[in-house]
Amino acid sequence: MAVCWQCPSCSAISCEDDVNAEGKPLACDQCERAFLPVETLCPVCAAPNPWSRRDTIRLWCRSCGEVQRFLTGFQVSEFEVSK
Repeated sequence: MAVCWQCPSCSAISCEDDVNAEGKPLACDQCERAFLPVETLCPVCAAPNPWSRRDTIRLWCRSCGEVQRFLTGFQVSEFEVSK
């Protein structure tokens, strides 16, 4: 899994691009606390545990509809691309 997420403790946004992070604790880049993926928040709407697989390369927030995917090793939000 590779998505950006909001820390439930300090509200900082962190991004994970390691496919091995799926199901494992994620460390916040700011406060360095570890959280399970199900404890993270959507970086757009702050909904708890929002992610669902849309297909093999995209994840979407069930609350606000934000879709995230990775291209050439870096995260590109479809919301940002459509601006």
